[in-house]
Amino acid sequence: MILKEHESIVQQIIDASNLEPKEAGKYRLLVGWRAKLEKEPPFLRLHQIDEIVREVRRRLESAN
Repeated sequence: MILKEHESIVQQIIDASNLEPKEAGKYRLLVGWRAKLEKEPPFLRLHQIDEIVREVRRRLESAN
């Protein structure tokens, strides 16, 4: 289950991903967000970043 404080991050990634027409662009976007979350505040732990990425992928797959 995704934490409420991470919900806004998940939604931002999904919104940006929806603007990408190709799967390669969506993948690059997700990799970029992962790197950004590792370096910038709120300085999330790797397991938290993995949770966010899994949730984004789950929601994107269910939208298709």
